[in-house]
Amino acid sequence: MQHRRLPGLVVGLLGLVALAGCGTSTPYYLIESRLVQSSRHLGSPDVTETPVFRGMRGGVRTLGLQPPDVCADRGLSRSSGGGDPQIGVLRTRCGVEMAELERALARAGYRVVSWGAIHHLATRQEKPVLEAASELDVDVLLQVNALERVELQPGRDARFERRFYRARRSGERTEPARVTPVRRSEFEALVAPREARLVTGKRVGATINVSAIQVATGAALWFYEWTRVDEVASQPLVEVLADCDDAGCAEVRETAPVESDGLVEGSISGISLAGDPADESQAIFQELVRELVTDLAERFAGRRS
Repeated sequence: MQHRRLPGLVVGLLGLVALAGCGTSTPYYLIESRLVQSSRHLGSPDVTETPVFRGMRGGVRTLGLQPPDVCADRGLSRSSGGGDPQIGVLRTRCGVEMAELERALARAGYRVVSWGAIHHLATRQEKPVLEAASELDVDVLLQVNALERVELQPGRDARFERRFYRARRSGERTEPARVTPVRRSEFEALVAPREARLVTGKRVGATINVSAIQVATGAALWFYEWTRVDEVASQPLVEVLADCDDAGCAEVRETAPVESDGLVEGSISGISLAGDPADESQAIFQELVRELVTDLAERFAGRRS
């Protein structure tokens, strides 16, 4: 009796397994698209040093700074016939960046003469900057040709890398999905509008260009240039949840709540802050400037190669 009933039992078990397998297959897919951009703006700094500088590096004790011309704008004279320059119009936005550079050089072990002191002496006494720096016992003057913010858009060599996953109605991914070329085209069409918004977005960057001038001779000894770009936004990601059937696929605009047994492991509460994107962008820029000037100071001192 048991022997006769065994095949039926096996068939029943196989049927349950088949049903369970069908239950794991859902019509939902998660489309993940990542914008991968060229890293040419994130490369190594361009540093050039002369044999003279390599020979005298150990003897350099005091540094001075000359800011970009845009920072040291003297303003308009009070009359067309000349007059005292308006020193007060020095652009304060440059003061923060220059202070970061002064601090980085001081941390590297140098005595740093304030760029404001050199500028004040040269302006009041109508002297060349190098002569003013010499009177303040500066060995090497770091001439900052550029220290500014840049905004970059994805280059022509940027690309989208897409991944397809099976998913639940809640948007939770399960296993990777292999789809037909037709379905792939449907997925690409669904995610295209969000990809377009990524391409129009800009990345915050900072660039610096500095020449080191020997005060005693006026000779250019060392050069540094580098551009840093916000890496947090360098590879943005978008996701689209799709509901598919034989007729095609449509984006799921609102995900269903996840079924729960009533027990929770934690909680999340949203807050509303009146954040200013310009403030966030400026904060990113200042952090990039800090990275730039720290690297510059370490390389000038010979601590990085």
